Amino acid sequence: MKRSIVILAGLGVIGVSLSGCESYYGQRYRTSYVDVRTQKEKADQCVAAFEPDGKAPQVMTYDSNTKTEVHVNQDGRRVDVTAQNAQDNTSLGMGGKVGGKIPDACTDADPNALPAIRKRPDYHQSWDHN
Repeated sequence: MKRSIVILAGLGVIGVSLSGCESYYGQRYRTSYVDVRTQKEKADQCVAAFEPDGKAPQVMTYDSNTKTEVHVNQDGRRVDVTAQNAQDNTSLGMGGKVGGKIPDACTDADPNALPAIRKRPDYHQSWDHN
């Protein structure tokens, strides 16, 4: 009886000490991504995703009240639209093929051009039982 109590106490001490190591390990080696780009760099990255060659746009509008420029470019069935405000370093970009699938889009808050509507991995049709 005493031997089993000593063994259980020893296992408890080992378990507690290992859980402390795991907690320290998790905190010590946890990495977090810090975005060091400026707001202007993020806005420019989004615009560059849809205006990569830097040529003058085919259509441009400018709103003097908000100081926002809108550019439209077409290359065959491909249409790219960007909007940017240099005063507050914000932007929006969108592009895709006419009659194609979901267009790619980005903003200065998320400057990586990805599908505008992301697929939901948990979405299934009512007849899809997988």
